[in-house]
Amino acid sequence: MRVPPIYSRKGWQRFLAGFSVGVIFGWLFFLMLFGIMYEKQITSIKEHKIEIYDLKTQNKTLLDDMKSYDNQDIEKTLLVKNIHVTFEKDEDLPLNSLTRHELKKDVQTELNDLLNKDLGSVARTRSFVIKSLENKTLTIDNIKYGFEVREFILWTTVEVVLTINLVQ
Repeated sequence: MRVPPIYSRKGWQRFLAGFSVGVIFGWLFFLMLFGIMYEKQITSIKEHKIEIYDLKTQNKTLLDDMKSYDNQDIEKTLLVKNIHVTFEKDEDLPLNSLTRHELKKDVQTELNDLLNKDLGSVARTRSFVIKSLENKTLTIDNIKYGFEVREFILWTTVEVVLTINLVQ
């Protein structure tokens, strides 16, 4: 007894063709969703690494300065305890969140010297700090970025609002 070949029947050919096309589309859909999820995870991990690095450097700076000051000196003067950097939204220069975080990390490391300094000395050098931020160019992925300081608020938390520009 002979078994009839499946490939010669049109119904089976359509079924196998539809099944194989469905598997291919399903696999592509899975790859797309996995890629989106993986990109979000990479961004999240990078944000956490930047935050951990900032907190470690801030902790080290605070511990070093706490050893050098007496408690009475700290109570008499106000000191810069935190630095907060934000960027204005710019529709002309769409940046991904990873580039924004790297720029923010670099600006915060530039401003890290202000931690645990008294407000009087930081206020005297305020224009120097602003000019150094505006003259700084950072290169990320072979693209040079410059900054323009929009706001510089000085208190125990230094708040800096920057605009990002492309440098030619």
